[in-house]
Amino acid sequence: MTAAPPACRLCGAAQIVRLGVIPDSDYFAGKVLAHPLGGGSLWRCTSCQSMFRYPILTPAAYLNLYADGVAEAWSAGRGRQDLEIVCRLIAQQNVLGCVLDVGCGSGGFLATLPACVKKFGVEPSIAAARAATALGVSILGQTPRDLPAHAQFDVITIIDVVEHVVDPAETLDQLLPHLAPGGCLIVGTGDPTNTPWHRVFRSRFWYSCFPEHISFPSPQYFRVWQQRNGLESPTILRTRYRRLSMWRRTLFIAAQVLYALSPACIDWLGRRAQELLRMPHPRRRLFSPGSQGVFTDHQVVMIRRPTNAKSVLDTSKASDRLNANINR
Repeated sequence: MTAAPPACRLCGAAQIVRLGVIPDSDYFAGKVLAHPLGGGSLWRCTSCQSMFRYPILTPAAYLNLYADGVAEAWSAGRGRQDLEIVCRLIAQQNVLGCVLDVGCGSGGFLATLPACVKKFGVEPSIAAARAATALGVSILGQTPRDLPAHAQFDVITIIDVVEHVVDPAETLDQLLPHLAPGGCLIVGTGDPTNTPWHRVFRSRFWYSCFPEHISFPSPQYFRVWQQRNGLESPTILRTRYRRLSMWRRTLFIAAQVLYALSPACIDWLGRRAQELLRMPHPRRRLFSPGSQGVFTDHQVVMIRRPTNAKSVLDTSKASDRLNANINR
């Protein structure tokens, strides 16, 4: 049995409950791993309503895994309802300046923005960063710590990213000095307050079973972070991840239910499918359903920095620490 964490990794509260064991996985960032990663357990904080995986790897170990990931591991894709919402929010800002996409992947999302927008990205995968550069995206580093000290952006997007980091608040704090006054930060991630996840499927919910997914901040978590930093009240929109036809939705629901009942069954079906399709080696042995678009299990959060805010880069002690870290 997994040892209990001392407190919620996201807010520090002691009121946490264990929702069950997360199955192991041998697939990370689009590559089959030689040795499976332990799933750990899923924990829920009754204070901030967030969830998190524990235990996890070190940040350095995760960065190495991402650096070796394939370029196509994450892409904008068609039918993404969350990305449609993000694009609509950006369009409403009448942005003609600079957009930074943190975890930009191969640059597919940035490529959908108007040509007049200057596009910047942060991406840990070497292959994906190379592909984004080919699309005209200026890559500024692997993590927010690599951003130039005085760089500021009108919009910062962080889509499908905060669930991948050990400390979401630390990542958001690192980005805040780079958000121009009047600019907006847009986050897209899973919503751990949706009922199918934390009440029904729990640790065997599709979203928490990806080994890359380790932190699941709630809408309440973002509200507390916004208040702590003196930002405007967030706009929080709940959505499905993408559009699905009726038959695919039925198939994905069935896969999710079967996975909840028996992960070994899904593993057997996955291995059998690889054999029938004569997939090249190395082959996966462990699988999860990937039921994107079935449930309203995602959230898009937009937080604006007041137009009269002083430059955090000039006045914040936190910025001094940020710059010191960047210059190491």
